[in-house]
Amino acid sequence: MNKRWWWVIGSAVAVVLAVVLAGPWVYANFIHGDQPDALGLSDDAAPADASAEIDGTWTVGPGSKAGYEVWETLQGQRVFVRGQTEKVSGTATVESEKLTEGTVEVAVATIATDDGRRDFQFSNSVMNAGKFPKATFTITKPVDLSTVPADGTITTIPITGELTLKGETRPVTTDFDIRRSAAGIEAAGAIDVTWTDYKIDKPTMFANIIVEDAGQIQFSIILSK
Repeated sequence: MNKRWWWVIGSAVAVVLAVVLAGPWVYANFIHGDQPDALGLSDDAAPADASAEIDGTWTVGPGSKAGYEVWETLQGQRVFVRGQTEKVSGTATVESEKLTEGTVEVAVATIATDDGRRDFQFSNSVMNAGKFPKATFTITKPVDLSTVPADGTITTIPITGELTLKGETRPVTTDFDIRRSAAGIEAAGAIDVTWTDYKIDKPTMFANIIVEDAGQIQFSIILSK
């Protein structure tokens, strides 16, 4: 075999190796798109009227969001993915400055990421949204809101409830940031989730991409009367 053919073969091998080695970097930097910020309270909010009554029946209103966060790894390249939706509903009851009842429902099929293929697999194969269209969080222990001032100061309060995903319900306790504002009562928090606890199989959209066993369910809720 002459030198020219050795050069051609060597060049081809080099190209293949470059593609294999650069694949994870290409995925992390080009295929994997920009992700939205983690859900939380907005940076600024007009304070509530100090004389406004906090007791009463509240409804999950416009601007509320919910979603999930997972981490993926491809040959050492670790990136996170966030899916979010504004299709969030629910109600809450406050009596004597205590949150006595509260439920948040999320339309699973509307949760979207930067990749429609991932969303299709998430909605159908992973979450079976046709059979289990809603994910829900319901409080099971009264929450004292008397320490939340009307001046917009954020107060962190542990909330105990039940999280239901794909028809499986588990007890959870997590910290929520809560404040009163002109919009009403705002709350944001994240619940750490191990997917197998809810009989959720990890997605396998791309070969060789490892989805981690745990992630988060995130909420940013605005309650209005």
